[in-house]
Amino acid sequence: MGDDDGLGGLLRRHRQEADLTIEDLAAASGVSDRGIGDIERGVSRGPQHRTVQALADALGLDVAARAALLRAARDGRRRTTTPLPHALPLPRRVADFTGREVERAALAGALTAADGAAPVALVTGPPGFGKTTLAAQVARDVRDRFEDVLFLDLRGVDAAPVAPEAAVRRVTEALAAGTVPPDPDAATEHLRGLLAGRRVLLVLDNAASEEQVRPLLPDDGPAAVLVTSRRTLAGLTGVDRLTLGRLAPADSVALLGRMLPDRGAAEQLAHLATLCDDVPLALRIAGNRLAAHAGWSITGLVQRMSAEERRLDSLTAGDLQVRAAFASSYEQLGPGAQRLFRRLALVDAPHAGAGLAAALVGETLWRTEDLLDELTDLSLVQHLPGDRYQLHDLLRLFARGELDHQEDPAAHAAARAAADDWLLTTTVRAGRRFEPEHEADPDAGMPLPSGGDVDLHDADAAQAWLRSESGNWLAALRRASDAGEHRRVVEVADALHWFSDLWVMWGAWPEVYDRSADAATALGDDRLVAVHEGYRSWAQAVCRRDRPAAFAAATRSLAAARRCGDVGQEGWALNYRAYIATQLGDLAAARADAEAAVDLMVAAGDREGAPQGLLGLSRVLSRSGALDEAIATIRRTLDLVQDPRTRPRAQVAAFTEANAYCHLAGALVQAERWTEAREAAAAAIRLGEPLGVLHILAASRLDLGLAAMALGRPADAVPDLEVAVALRREQGDAALLAAATAALDEARTLAALGGGVPG
Repeated sequence: MGDDDGLGGLLRRHRQEADLTIEDLAAASGVSDRGIGDIERGVSRGPQHRTVQALADALGLDVAARAALLRAARDGRRRTTTPLPHALPLPRRVADFTGREVERAALAGALTAADGAAPVALVTGPPGFGKTTLAAQVARDVRDRFEDVLFLDLRGVDAAPVAPEAAVRRVTEALAAGTVPPDPDAATEHLRGLLAGRRVLLVLDNAASEEQVRPLLPDDGPAAVLVTSRRTLAGLTGVDRLTLGRLAPADSVALLGRMLPDRGAAEQLAHLATLCDDVPLALRIAGNRLAAHAGWSITGLVQRMSAEERRLDSLTAGDLQVRAAFASSYEQLGPGAQRLFRRLALVDAPHAGAGLAAALVGETLWRTEDLLDELTDLSLVQHLPGDRYQLHDLLRLFARGELDHQEDPAAHAAARAAADDWLLTTTVRAGRRFEPEHEADPDAGMPLPSGGDVDLHDADAAQAWLRSESGNWLAALRRASDAGEHRRVVEVADALHWFSDLWVMWGAWPEVYDRSADAATALGDDRLVAVHEGYRSWAQAVCRRDRPAAFAAATRSLAAARRCGDVGQEGWALNYRAYIATQLGDLAAARADAEAAVDLMVAAGDREGAPQGLLGLSRVLSRSGALDEAIATIRRTLDLVQDPRTRPRAQVAAFTEANAYCHLAGALVQAERWTEAREAAAAAIRLGEPLGVLHILAASRLDLGLAAMALGRPADAVPDLEVAVALRREQGDAALLAAATAALDEARTLAALGGGVPG
């Protein structure tokens, strides 16, 4: 570091008095910012006369100050016997640095915090995500807050990273050349003494371990340390951590636009950015390739990269390679972690749980979690909330390439088959937590899955697993269906029947029940056809809103039920037809089917079906304007649900009771029985919230708000209607959303006027 009485200190004082950053002075003088930094640190004690003249001109120094500055430079050139400090300069500035505003602000704030302790900030993230570039930019952002900035590459992904004692020696030499004690412990204490009380920013790039970093950390401020690493360095305490993700899509397009001005439309750049997975290294390589070949088009590179097997090979420019960046981390893994990383490429959905990962490698859950920790520690896999694990797209392509290179196709097929078996077995186990006939022992007769067992101790845990792993078990179901495993497909769909009522908004139910109904037909079992054509009818009517297809499926269900003499299934088929006819406005046919459905379900002693049939009948009656009859029918439903002798089993009871109160609130609103409507809607919400069923909660909140408005309390209605609008938006039904929004607008207007319902 420069002596305050020498050239470095003199130049720094003049620059600060002129309120200039190093970058400002570099721009004004033509001297590089690195050259100015070297002078101020004392690395360059005797620069050339013309350099000092340019600095003096840029600073606007008077005659005396100019002479003093030139004299200090001459004195520095005469000092030939004093060893020069070993500089550790920042990497070359990236002129087109783009984005990362939030990260830059967070790191700058952490490094300049004035609380007495030495701030330490750690940036982690996958290879190629721009950790080093960000660290260098942040160091320049805060450079004026420090007397000196030192940058040391710890070479953490090399075969032989910088040894801790060597790192201490290099930083110490940069601060005070020739003063390093030979003993490593003494050298560490000496370094900390040099840092004490000095405003030095130490950037430690590409750290391999905590052991590399700890000896370089100051005891107290005002010195600060910025560390980058692919590893999480979980052993470091008192550290501000920032995990670096991909660039925001808009920033990716902006970066490509700066690298390739006037070379392509925004849509082309956006497509290229998507293929680069918004990974900074990939974006820079793609931009460099195009910039170096003026005759290339963005469209041509996009076409080349669109083939997944060629994408990583296309992301090479000179000595920059995305594949090499990934390989340097992959090679640091143990054999077990390498194998798991490769096989994660077989996961269909964007993320997976530890149980599926265990099934892919045939390990216990506990061993697999250790392997996943190894992968996340090196930032090759991202650990998401809910204990989910994700491979970014380019890393997935790299993993797939390693899988193809190191394992034969038979091993791939065996791993996928084992994972599919685990997924479908676990799906059935989870779904049975909602099936009345399996209430006593959901796992009875179930084989234990081969692979990682998961905690399905209650319905909440089962629902969380089914939702989070849906993309993967659906893909496994498709493969089973395509392979003609009809019994398996039917078994999975059967187990999901009542769960599907709790997650109506999932878009894949029509496919699930299309496949199961086709499987039942292929098996030639009329009872299964009746059941699964009924499921198909529900999915087509409720999820896809394809009423003709739904009615056709319900009719096939009815015919199959009558062929096999299953009275209960005949009732269900008629109930589905009544629902569809109600939607189509054929209320006479709907009433006939609904009444017949109720009679058949009661005769069959179907504790789950009879209340559903009554609610279907109440819906027809409400649409027909027979409100008193509809309300009486719903109250009959509630009597069945609340009587222990007829109450549905398992979670169907809570769902049916909440649904019945929701129907009751709607009918009471139609009848303008506002106080009763509020009571019914409140009961539906109380029972429905633990289940999280959107359509029940949305309709009940709307009815609660409408009743409050009708009772002259529009201000009370607004919060409920706001929730109703949010839930309707989540449902994605434009007509229902429009109705809720109109009610909310009216309530807000009335509340602002301070009045009730217009006369």
